[in-house]
Amino acid sequence: LKRSARAPGRDPRSGRPRARPPAMEKVAVTALCWVPKGKITVRRPDEGERAEKDRGARELHEDLVEEHGGGGRSSSAQQAANRDLTAEFDLDNYDDDDDQEGMHLFSVLNGDAPLAFARDPMMKGGPDSDSDGEFDEIGPDDIVFMAVSCEEENCQMEVYVFDEDEASMYVHHDLMLNAYPLCVEWLGNGAKSGEGSFGAVGMIDHSIQLWDLEDMEPIEPVLALGKVPKPKAGKSKKKRPVAAKAHDGPVLCLHGSAFNRSVLASGSADETLKVWDVSENKCVHTYAHHSSKVQCARWHPTEQAVLLSAAFDQKLGLLDVRQPDQVAMVDLPAEAESAIWRRHAPFECLASVDNGGVACYDVRKVVSKDANARLWTLMAHDVACTSVQDCPTQHLLVTTGLDGVAKVWNIANTPSLAMSKDLKAGPLFTCQSNPEVAALMCFGGTCPVMWDLASEDLLVDAFGLTPTVTDADTGA
Repeated sequence: LKRSARAPGRDPRSGRPRARPPAMEKVAVTALCWVPKGKITVRRPDEGERAEKDRGARELHEDLVEEHGGGGRSSSAQQAANRDLTAEFDLDNYDDDDDQEGMHLFSVLNGDAPLAFARDPMMKGGPDSDSDGEFDEIGPDDIVFMAVSCEEENCQMEVYVFDEDEASMYVHHDLMLNAYPLCVEWLGNGAKSGEGSFGAVGMIDHSIQLWDLEDMEPIEPVLALGKVPKPKAGKSKKKRPVAAKAHDGPVLCLHGSAFNRSVLASGSADETLKVWDVSENKCVHTYAHHSSKVQCARWHPTEQAVLLSAAFDQKLGLLDVRQPDQVAMVDLPAEAESAIWRRHAPFECLASVDNGGVACYDVRKVVSKDANARLWTLMAHDVACTSVQDCPTQHLLVTTGLDGVAKVWNIANTPSLAMSKDLKAGPLFTCQSNPEVAALMCFGGTCPVMWDLASEDLLVDAFGLTPTVTDADTGA
């Protein structure tokens, strides 16, 4: 999105004014998601697909030659306009020259086209083939994540590979998006495409698109969740098809079930929470227990039917999707930014809010409407705390804020600050802990940032972390 398209000093995910507006940057990484190890391979288009693309290029060329080089009939109005131009600029004598004969551009194109489309008999593979095919490969032990971001003129999703040996990361491949992305989630099922590796992207245009991560040259998503709206009266049916809409507002959050990778939860600015069966492209149920934008949705890691939600109405919701009319609600200190389940305490959940705080709740007390359901509150940042994440390492909690600082907390007893670090990536909008590498954290600001917590001696001593790489504090 262009800078002028959004008021300065606003969070690109929620559109709300920031507590302390940071400097406007060119790029905003709005969401990140890890891809499980061994769940992605890559492929380039086969010869048949390439032939189809070449055929389309030839047809486009022939259309241009016919339109501009003669042979086609134009309307009487166009013919009259052409005569006027010919007379005004003496185009009949334009090519007359004492030294050389003129050549018509499209005649040249028409004559040279067969050479342009001919394939070099000495070339093997596609035109984009690498001399070293290993670059295309993603191994079963590679650390992979996807990031969605926006620049001034375009939006994109990038698939990154983190090289542990080199302590660096690179973009393996990317794809262009047609709207501002707000959230992303990995799925192992893509409806008609069956099992595979897919990135579900929630958009500001109310859509949820599924992209095949294994296709290095995708043209369009494999699926768009929801129904296609009926065209408005008086609109031409020949115009571009209307995209499917998953919600009636921007899609702010997505989360896939750990038990069934074709089940997806989505929250939206339309104040609803939806559960989708991706394999059928079907909304199973819509929940409307919030009275403002739904910012967070998280499936419980061990209880298949339990779903956590948090919204701008300063409420946290707990529901069993099998009993949609029985939702337990509890107050938050402020408007929600993120929410997670504690992996080491399955009866507890955490929520970060826009006043910089983090609150921990005992869900059993929330359900029983106990006034002491909130176990503790932590003022983590002076501005919005955009993300809270726990790690496979027990008692270790990480928070991020629009101040650009990542903080590590020890929550063994009363939460205490263990370390604070400015990641030099502008305001931080998101953070994800790697479930397979205990100390590896990925952040999204003006760029993705990888931080291996085990590279910090202070944290190794405090939590007994095992180093992952030698120097993983790397931005790209």
